[in-house]
Amino acid sequence: MSKNLEAYDSALLGIIQHEGEILKFLDVVLGFLYRRTDFYRVMKSRDDKLGFPPGVAAKMLLNMFKKYDDLTRKDDEEREKIMQKKQHQEYAVPPPAKIVEISLETNTTLSTTESPKRQCNVNGNPTPVETNEESKPQQMSATSTRDKEPDPNNPPPSKRQDDEDDPELAAKQKVFQANPESYNGAVRDNYSWSQSITDVDIRIQIPNYIVKGRDVKVDIEKKRVKVSHKTDSGSWTEIVNGDLPWEINKEESMWTLVPKEHVHINLEKREERWWEAVLTTEEKISVRKIDASRPMTDLDDEAQAKIEEMMYNEQQKRMGKPTSQEQKVQHILRDAWNAEGSPFKGQPFDPTKINMDQGGVVTINNQEEPMKL
Repeated sequence: MSKNLEAYDSALLGIIQHEGEILKFLDVVLGFLYRRTDFYRVMKSRDDKLGFPPGVAAKMLLNMFKKYDDLTRKDDEEREKIMQKKQHQEYAVPPPAKIVEISLETNTTLSTTESPKRQCNVNGNPTPVETNEESKPQQMSATSTRDKEPDPNNPPPSKRQDDEDDPELAAKQKVFQANPESYNGAVRDNYSWSQSITDVDIRIQIPNYIVKGRDVKVDIEKKRVKVSHKTDSGSWTEIVNGDLPWEINKEESMWTLVPKEHVHINLEKREERWWEAVLTTEEKISVRKIDASRPMTDLDDEAQAKIEEMMYNEQQKRMGKPTSQEQKVQHILRDAWNAEGSPFKGQPFDPTKINMDQGGVVTINNQEEPMKL
């Protein structure tokens, strides 16, 4: 989080302490936008000077939520990685007398000819092992994959290892990941960009005398973005003009002006994939050093409902309470308790006396004959 945002912490902390609840705090913030800004104003034509196009304000709120939700998920993953690394270090060293065999997998893509299988003795010195006929198909398989076209999102192991071992690249991406405006993206000379699996946000710097939308021209095409602004003399100058590496949904993409600061462009990706750059002319990032997790809001309603149910059941188990499925079973048993023909009719409901499996077969405890509902 940037220091500029932290400067408002004391004021915001005072508000939330006074209100006492997150919901009331959000009501204060959004109420301010309603009373004192044109945030909720909808533009009915291009000539309107106030407000946003339909749906833009809501998408801005959702993007802000997703940005900090992604940061939270990343913090959790970093803590988990640190714990796993500590545990791995405790058990990483094998016993001194153990012989470790290093072999090449048949589905590994190699950029050079494979070497024979080797063994390491207890002193750590490699001992060559004679190759046999079984190793030949392995070498042929590795050789045949060298002519395939490389996948930028799935580089060969040699390149992947080089990326992971590049301290300069890792340091750069760490700085980018710490900035919400370049999260999963990068900071360039006059713009920054961030991304999720479904969209890209670009923030292009503008002079502080640009305060109106008519002083900016933004042209968004399927694979190209062009941004210009007026100069002091009234002429136009380009600040961004380049090709995108992948196609976007032009109709679903939009831009807004933050006066005196930047032009914010939101691009919806046509394909769900991670971009190595936002413009083909810029330096590429390593997609293996970004946060590739997907927020739950990106999933469909059915998937979200299942995840929420799993989280609820896990919480119920920790509290020693029945899960959602167990609650359904108890509800069915309660309805059948006083049904006609029930041996428990007229008695207080006691779930410990009966059990019901997933097939709907009810067994009376201490009884041999099960009954079917």
